[in-house]
Parts: sequence; C-alpha cells; structure tokens
Amino acid sequence: MSNDGRHRLSYIIATLGPSTDNEKELITMLMAGIARQWIEGVDIARVLHSDGEETAKNRIEIFRGQSTKRNLTTRIYLDTDQESPNTDEYIAFSNSVKPDIVTFPKSLGLDFFRGLSTKIQSDSKICVRFLKTDSVDDADDYFEVCDFAMIETDSKIIVDEKVVERAKTKQCEPIYLALMPTLMTGQVQSREENFEIGHTLEEGFDYVALYQETSHGPYAARSVKCVDEITVESEKLRVNPFSDFMDKILGFFKK
Repeated sequence: MSNDGRHRLSYIIATLGPSTDNEKELITMLMAGIARQWIEGVDIARVLHSDGEETAKNRIEIFRGQSTKRNLTTRIYLDTDQESPNTDEYIAFSNSVKPDIVTFPKSLGLDFFRGLSTKIQSDSKICVRFLKTDSVDDADDYFEVCDFAMIETDSKIIVDEKVVERAKTKQCEPIYLALMPTLMTGQVQSREENFEIGHTLEEGFDYVALYQETSHGPYAARSVKCVDEITVESEKLRVNPFSDFMDKILGFFKK
C-alpha cells in the first residue's frame, strides 16, 4: 500500500453519529484539527444503515459534500449494527448510495458472501464483519471472497491466530476496531488502551476504526487525533525484514 506522501500508512475510519451531526465537529475531524494541528484527518466515514435510511443517507451526503468542498479524498463505509439485517433492504440501500465499502456480518454465512457479487450493483468492496463472539477458525474462507474484514475479535486471538497475516495472504484487508472507553467519559485515554491498540496494530493492520468514540462520544475529533498518534508510533515498530536486510548491507559498505 502506497502512502502517497502521507505521514502515516494507516487509514482511520470514524463512525458517524449524533456527535458528528455537529457540523463543526465533523469538519474538525475532516480537516485534521483546528488549523490542521495534525496532518491527515479521517479517511473513511463509517455510516450505519441501522440508524435509519434517511439518517444514513443524510450523513453520507453531508460527509461527501464537506469532503468535496475541501478537496479531500475520502471514502464511505456502509455498515449495520444488526446481526441479522433485512439483506434485501440493506443491499437496495447500498446500491442507491454506492458506498466504497459495504459490510455484512459473518453470521449470514459463507454461501451468502459467495453470492454477493451478483447483487451489489456498484463498485463497492465487500467487507465481512467478525464480531467478538465469532470464531476465526474458518476465517480464511471468508477472506478468500471478501475485500475487507472488520475484526472485532479479542486482541490476543488476533495475535495468536495470525489473523492479519492470514487475511493479507488472501488479498483481504483487515480492519481493527479500536476501543477507547475512557474517551467516552471525556477523560484522556489510558496507558492500557494505548498499549492494547498500539500492540495490536503492530501486527500489520493498515485500517483502524473508531465506533462509539466518534459517533456518540463528547470528543470525536480528539479520538481521531489519539488514534492518529498511536498508529504513527506503532508503524515505527513494525518489522520489515527486507528493509532491515538492506540497512545491514548498506551499513557494511559504509564502513
């Protein structure tokens, strides 16, 4: 993945909700803080169909409008909080708003995902959502037929089961759902939260998502800034064997 001159490789997904219905807060997230206090803001807006079609459509239109107005390259990620959504209505809505990514829960089954290519009429990429209770034993089968995978699984399982490596082997981009509950109370995120997110991102996630922190939290833009800082630091710690090898070779010839 090319970073195109960005200060971080990772892309940040922010869920829209009542907090970002405040236009000032939405613009602050998009513009990376007041007076661009950091370099990149939100890259992808996650919109929930389960919030109601009129609400979801309105949020998509406003986000796209604000992005276009500011010449920003952003994307729309359509999702639902329902474990068993009305798939006909959901797919029809997706085809009407044409998101860049559309997500379906893993609980719908592998055959459902295999048949999606004939139902999605736009160029939307397909994402499978693994809930915390979903097994990753058969994850490779879903990675095979999906472009993205939202991973809400426990961090220890993600690491132990090599979920990121398995997804990328199948050309499926894994998305990590970051949780920062202290920000929901207006406090500074804890060291434990920073460590948990940073350590998991070191596995190689290139996409990280925020949910309640931006949709309902009191400081949506601050939440994005916190994740921005964590991703930058975690990327410094990723191991790149080829890069390390070349550094050693170049170091040898400089002696």
